[in-house]
Amino acid sequence: GVPDDEAIEKGMTVVVKMMTSDGAIQMGGSPSATFVVLAMALEEKQKLAGASIRCYEMALQFLGRRTKENGGGWERAVVLQQLGAVGLRQGRFEESKSWLKDCVEVCKTSPGHPRDADLFGGAFNTKQTRMEFAATLEKMRAQVCGRMGDKEQAYIHLAESQRLEQIAGGDAVERQLLKQETSDNKATAQAKPIEALVPAATGNTPKELWAERPMETRRLKEYRYADEGSTVSIILELNEHLGIGVEASEAVQALQQFRVKCEPDSVDVQLRLRRLDGKVWHFHLVMSPLCKEIVPEDTVPRLRGKEGRRRLEIKLFKRDKDKTWYGDIVGEPKKPEAKKVKAAEAAAAAAKGTLMNPLTPEELARLPTPGGGTCDNRPSMWQQDSRVAGTSALARTAPDQTNGTTSPSAQAVATVVSAPLDTDDPPPAWVACIEERPRASEGGGSEILVHLGEAAGEPVTMQDLELDADAAIGVLRLHHLHGGGRLELRPPAGTSLDGLAPKWRKKTRVLELRFPPQA
Repeated sequence: GVPDDEAIEKGMTVVVKMMTSDGAIQMGGSPSATFVVLAMALEEKQKLAGASIRCYEMALQFLGRRTKENGGGWERAVVLQQLGAVGLRQGRFEESKSWLKDCVEVCKTSPGHPRDADLFGGAFNTKQTRMEFAATLEKMRAQVCGRMGDKEQAYIHLAESQRLEQIAGGDAVERQLLKQETSDNKATAQAKPIEALVPAATGNTPKELWAERPMETRRLKEYRYADEGSTVSIILELNEHLGIGVEASEAVQALQQFRVKCEPDSVDVQLRLRRLDGKVWHFHLVMSPLCKEIVPEDTVPRLRGKEGRRRLEIKLFKRDKDKTWYGDIVGEPKKPEAKKVKAAEAAAAAAKGTLMNPLTPEELARLPTPGGGTCDNRPSMWQQDSRVAGTSALARTAPDQTNGTTSPSAQAVATVVSAPLDTDDPPPAWVACIEERPRASEGGGSEILVHLGEAAGEPVTMQDLELDADAAIGVLRLHHLHGGGRLELRPPAGTSLDGLAPKWRKKTRVLELRFPPQA
């Protein structure tokens, strides 16, 4: 059964004694890491979710004893996130709401990114960046509020998560300006950096420049960079690298004229400006692939320099801060691995069949057939037995019903001798083929096998089929209740409708109609 609070506390006491014993301390064990691992294991047990929550709470207590600021940083944040997730699944919405709120506050003060942090000695890991982690938290808070019936707050948290996701993967210029707008210490207009100043001349505002179609586009290839330890600065000297001289600095007065989009292995810089002749030019610098990875959401673009000599500085944050960037920081485009290319070619070849059968079964099924039947384009050996004049049906060797293989005896005697009474009409679409074969045992007689095709649907049971035998005129009618149309058959020669025994083979989708010999 589910352990009560008293039993859980007794278990916690035992684990704490073990982890704080002299032997555990000498071995260098971490109580917080142990409780996190234990909590993650208990999460998978439905009846032990309460114990899992208590283990996470104990991990927080041990993290709180650390001397570091905010009691563990990202370790505390991930534990609070896990608590919120378990509480949400267990219906403890008020507690989950409180844990997630605390997690948001810890996230704001934790340095770097959770994926770069050493979480419990490697026992816990995540690939999320700071903004991705924060967006996930807002989604969870939206779920909690939704479960509690507070739709207004749920929509607020959902909108915030979407905003964070857009900022994380969007334009670095917009992200930088948004940070400036939300900063607590806003400067006056005179003290603002030049990237916050928007040209007042009509038609030269960034919004108008980006809305207008450029008359000329130039691809930039020159830039400078400087390795600064944990970061790399990309420098675009407007007067030198744009190729239009001092006019470039005079035409660029706002950071919003740039768009900077980064991926882990690329940087894309675009610029719009209006030249003295009134024409709008577009400049584009693409750096891909970078020799080493960066953290895209940390990118900081700034417009610096005095009037008449502007420059764009883009500060890139290294993924691996210990490696120095030197030489050409843009490498050759990556070529696909030879193994992957061969695997793709093999898969493409397999999809086309073999040399002896270049078409797949699906392609064969789509081939056109002459009117009047479904096997008229087959060789003569596939045609219907001459004893039934003017009729046609699709024939194929039926698999052995015991082991799924084709028996030699079935291959020797399987021929089509039955068909719909109306010889001008083909069988219904849900019939793949009709087959007759004599029965060598169980009193003799014959049997007709009706193979159902894909048009019959999935799954098919005897409840979907309706069988009607008219002994007066010697006709057997088979209806598919959902497929439409009906199949009319005559009993094989020398057999009788009396004593007909139908049997449905579910795995092979075959209806066996066993006819006894005439008395």
